[in-house]
Amino acid sequence: MVDKKQDLAVRILPYESKAPEIFKGIRRFIYDVIPYKIEVEHIGSTAVPGLGGKGIIDILIVTQHQYQLPEIAEILRNKGFNHNPEPRHAEDRFFVSGPYRYKGEELHIHIHITFSGSKEHKDKLLFRDYLRQHIEEARTYFELKKRWSIEAGSDPSKYTELKTPYINRILKKARREEEGWR
Repeated sequence: MVDKKQDLAVRILPYESKAPEIFKGIRRFIYDVIPYKIEVEHIGSTAVPGLGGKGIIDILIVTQHQYQLPEIAEILRNKGFNHNPEPRHAEDRFFVSGPYRYKGEELHIHIHITFSGSKEHKDKLLFRDYLRQHIEEARTYFELKKRWSIEAGSDPSKYTELKTPYINRILKKARREEEGWR
């Protein structure tokens, strides 16, 4: 008999309570290596207390100027990160991923790079903040992520396809709430 958990492309793990501490170290590292005025935000599942996910720390670097995106990606490439171009989002963001050492352990982190006021900037923070403020919604999202992981099996793009409509619904609810609609 084949163990279905062995075949999962996306494994959903319980919340990691060390995530905020790890983020602080990553943020210091980023501020030390990036010579521009930036904001560094903790995003993704590890940024929402109690929300499980892939166990990868997601970071959002927000710069004031769009032209700095490739320059920041290049600095991070020189520090051992891989640039993963996504042509659909070239005007809005860059994405790099790679190793980060935390207390002797090598972790894999994701860094999203965008500019102030971009759709990427607004949506990432809006989604995170909504889940932080709506604990039951975060719990629902965690349970759905576990189910989507199993449904997607060995296909990581299927997992993304399954969760995208839910994320869009949450963003719509968050925008309405932000605008005062209930």
